[in-house]
Amino acid sequence: MAGLEVRGLKVVFETDDGIVEAVRGIDFDVQPGERLGFVGESGSGKTTTALALMGMIDAPGRVAGGTALLGGVDLLRLSPAEHAARRLVDVAYIPQGAMNSLNPVMRVGAQIADGMIDHGTGLGRAARKARVGELLRQVGLEPSVAERFPHELSGGMKQRVAIAISIALRPQLLIADEPTSALDVITQRRVMQTLREVQDAIGAGLILIGHDMGLMAQFADRIMVLRHGRLVEEGQVRQIFREPKDAYTKELIDSVPALEQRRASVIAAFGDANAAPIIELDRAAKTYRRGLFDRTGVPALQPLSFSMAGGTPLVVSIVGQSGSGKSTLGSLLLGFLAPSEGRVLFEGRDLQTLSGAERRESHRRVQAVFQDPYAAYNPFYKVDHNLAEPLRNFGLARDRASVLLKMREACELVGLDPDQTIHRFAHQLSGGQRQRLMVGRAMMLGPRLLVADEPVSMVDASLRSSILGNLRRMKDEQGISIIYITHDLATAYEVSDYVLVLYRGRVVEAGDAETVIKDPLHPYTRLLVGSIPWPDPDRHWGGDEQAEAELAERDRQGGREPCLVRSTIPGFSLAA
Repeated sequence: MAGLEVRGLKVVFETDDGIVEAVRGIDFDVQPGERLGFVGESGSGKTTTALALMGMIDAPGRVAGGTALLGGVDLLRLSPAEHAARRLVDVAYIPQGAMNSLNPVMRVGAQIADGMIDHGTGLGRAARKARVGELLRQVGLEPSVAERFPHELSGGMKQRVAIAISIALRPQLLIADEPTSALDVITQRRVMQTLREVQDAIGAGLILIGHDMGLMAQFADRIMVLRHGRLVEEGQVRQIFREPKDAYTKELIDSVPALEQRRASVIAAFGDANAAPIIELDRAAKTYRRGLFDRTGVPALQPLSFSMAGGTPLVVSIVGQSGSGKSTLGSLLLGFLAPSEGRVLFEGRDLQTLSGAERRESHRRVQAVFQDPYAAYNPFYKVDHNLAEPLRNFGLARDRASVLLKMREACELVGLDPDQTIHRFAHQLSGGQRQRLMVGRAMMLGPRLLVADEPVSMVDASLRSSILGNLRRMKDEQGISIIYITHDLATAYEVSDYVLVLYRGRVVEAGDAETVIKDPLHPYTRLLVGSIPWPDPDRHWGGDEQAEAELAERDRQGGREPCLVRSTIPGFSLAA
């Protein structure tokens, strides 16, 4: 099996303003069995480099120079037909969003077998079915998964299917582009373990593209740091993390929260902790029915009671895996869902009994920051229209001048230049700019409570730090309380005043961030913390096997166990 040798790779895009150099003459090698990490912020050239190797640079982009030799063949000189013949055979690509890359109307098995058929492996129907089952087992799935459609699988299962497709023809090179960016830490660890195992099994070289320095520390053998299309530093993983030479590399490493480097104080001077609650849950629960005749349903959130005092701005984090009930809780707090039992009260009034005008006012005062910065804006309008619309909807737009002033203030509040932002389309902004703009848009309406659902899961680590800093500043300077929903315990540790750990719809552990995350007691919390890829290549990233065993035993025994309340803080009350 041959390695990859890239020399002088250049990729340019022709625009109305001139030629943009996306990749500027970079050199690198990938040996068989090696794991090379590409790191850098959005726009650094990571994905563009990968697409050039795959022959997938579309107009107005083009490869402007260089060579990429794999097994004696220059990948940059192949025709489209030759590239198509070599994909999956020589080079395979594992996409960032498996949920969007799988065909929703084809069964999983047919999608895995599709490459075998397309490349004429000569396998008959029975042999292909056996090979599909073998591949699914190789990525940790049962062969019966072949009969399911993608929407019937979890995010982690879909990502494993994408890996199975990529290794079906045993390629010489695997390219994994942010393969776990939308997954919780436990699923992320398991998927990356699967990727490591299948790579070792076929002996291929692997390029891992990402912005998560913690993940790179735990997975890569060697790291390349890219910025603005240039290679700024390259080295073995321990050298990069122990003795980084470039200031940008140091900045990327420092942007990852670490247990040993938490800021000295999170909680600002308290207001009136005895003030009336801004938001309350009174034994609120949610069960989803699976059909008209389903009388039991699937419980997504068990009865939960807590209250946040209106006079005490706090950041309360809700943490847990996908399916733990986090987003269901957020939808209840926003009034998007009605509880199946219990009540959700805003400023003492049940959200489900409000009149139309009262509900409208509650929606203004409880604002949301959504996970996906790409889907949060109407793509047909410029930013000024997207910002002005909520002002008009809530009757806050007196005239064009006042609307423009509020838009400029919103941009400045989150560190954006209004002149460079409001007259552009949303797709012309980076993911981090869109996410910050979403925070600014929510703040324009003068909310008292912000519900932020995974607000930084899809942005770079350095931008993540900036957005979290914006949220903290909102709390301290604007007196706004924040419900921060996340599967990322590292950012919860960085930003939270109080943490609730949610497991299968129940709060199993609660307390201040320092206590819960640095010294977890419940096996589920221990498993979450053990699955965090910290930016230390010598730190074991294997989860917590004892915690997994304890959790499995508790699940087997069933029954409801009390929540471990580790500490309390003024302004927040939890009924365990």
